Amino acid sequence: MKILYVNPSRIASGLDAFIKGPPLSLISIAAMVPEHDARLFDFKVEKFHENRFRNILRRTDVVAITSMTPQIHSAIDVARMAKEEGCKTIMGGYHPTLAPDYVIKNPDVDFVIRNEGEQTFKELINFLDTSQNNQKLKTIDGISYKNSNNNIIHNKDRFLEKDLDKYPLPLRELLKSKKYTNWGLVWDLIETSRGCPHNCTFCCITKMWDDPSQVRRYRAKSTKRIMQEVYSVSSKNKLIFFCDDNFTINVKRTKKILETLIRSGMPNKRGFFCQSRVDTLYHNQDLIPLMAKAGFRQVFLGIESIHQQSLDAMNKKNTTPDMVRFVVQKLHDHGISIFAGIVLGFPGETKRMVRQTIQYAKELKPTIAQFTPITAFPGTNFYNEMRNEGKITSNNFKNYDLFHPMMMTDQLSTMDLYKLVLEAYAAYFLDGDWLKTQAKNFLNPFSKFNWGPSLIQMIKTVKDAYGMFQTQGIARKHISDELKQITREFKTKTKNESSNTIIMETSKQIELDLNALIPVQKEAIVKD
Repeated sequence: MKILYVNPSRIASGLDAFIKGPPLSLISIAAMVPEHDARLFDFKVEKFHENRFRNILRRTDVVAITSMTPQIHSAIDVARMAKEEGCKTIMGGYHPTLAPDYVIKNPDVDFVIRNEGEQTFKELINFLDTSQNNQKLKTIDGISYKNSNNNIIHNKDRFLEKDLDKYPLPLRELLKSKKYTNWGLVWDLIETSRGCPHNCTFCCITKMWDDPSQVRRYRAKSTKRIMQEVYSVSSKNKLIFFCDDNFTINVKRTKKILETLIRSGMPNKRGFFCQSRVDTLYHNQDLIPLMAKAGFRQVFLGIESIHQQSLDAMNKKNTTPDMVRFVVQKLHDHGISIFAGIVLGFPGETKRMVRQTIQYAKELKPTIAQFTPITAFPGTNFYNEMRNEGKITSNNFKNYDLFHPMMMTDQLSTMDLYKLVLEAYAAYFLDGDWLKTQAKNFLNPFSKFNWGPSLIQMIKTVKDAYGMFQTQGIARKHISDELKQITREFKTKTKNESSNTIIMETSKQIELDLNALIPVQKEAIVKD
């Protein structure tokens, strides 16, 4: 059969303008059925012309579509065109897993694959290829579909594969000629583990990697398998992002991977990015120099908020703002930049509290700061809680893009949250300090951060980002007087603390000098 793998229209908001990653989920399931003809169409990096796209569909038997929540309307549009051209349609990914009823009730979607997709996809393709009867369909775990009476059927959940090494290497040849870039640098994604043992209140990851046994919440690939994947990435890709939900969950395992990368000489050829947690790096500080030696150039950290009450409510009680400051400084000292995830307006936060968090982000000086309004994704406990309290204000999934608010809190309306998002991006990226810092870091050949983009790449990336900000209405006019006042207070406090530090250090030095003179004076008295 001929299978078309589709990544729907990109999420045209926030920082999506200059961060374009390949659809790892699609090339992973494609590797499960290598005997079938495969083609990838990615709306993120390919120009869409409907007539040309329909010509591709006419030569296709099955269309496999992935979708996150804000992409779901685009995904359904693809499914509609595919059905009109006579294709079978399969949809998987985060949103079909979190809200399978919403997706499968659409007449243009034939099958939904829930949760982990590799084995389910293989069995479903085998079923479609051999034209087996519908009785066989009932035995495929992890799918949803409609029967002959148009009733929705959810087959039982599939148990997660214990050994991720059993899956074949992703079919990276499907990515050929596609331009996936981060900061203008070509990059690729590798997954070394799945799941997360933590349970942050607003996170949907635990739902995506849910197992009927509730045992396999976190699974990891072997170091040997990880290195096979590293070597399978094209040499044209200067960066590799280990896209695990948390690369450093198992510290012993992480160190083994880092040491293997160092011995391989790979850090001399390319850089690595990953996601981690503040508390992990704080309590395992020896990881940081090892990561730097292994070629790690950037770490994503969920900074979230400066307010401990919010961190506690998010199930991040093991993290404090002081720990964040320490870890960020430690990473910067080793030439590792920060991609900071910041949540605005967690229930209980006022406008002033949110603005204090914005100033906190400016104080930390991460290379990238992503400001997201508190978002409750369908299928999560947090969504159910907010819905029961009447806090959900939008059922339009396009607003679940981590830029447009889809809910309110007791303290902040949906419009309040939206204005605060605009203010955060304007205050962080448009005040001049951010651009100066990045130019100083990346364009200075003697900087610890000189792995970054060239001048031309940086200009193009900044131009794309600022162009997106402009289309989204992000402008300096959104910076409130209150935030300006908070910024002034911070600068005054910092200046005073700096002065006090100088005075204290000077006093200590004088005291040391005086103490050093005392024995000399005593010796002179004895001689006299």
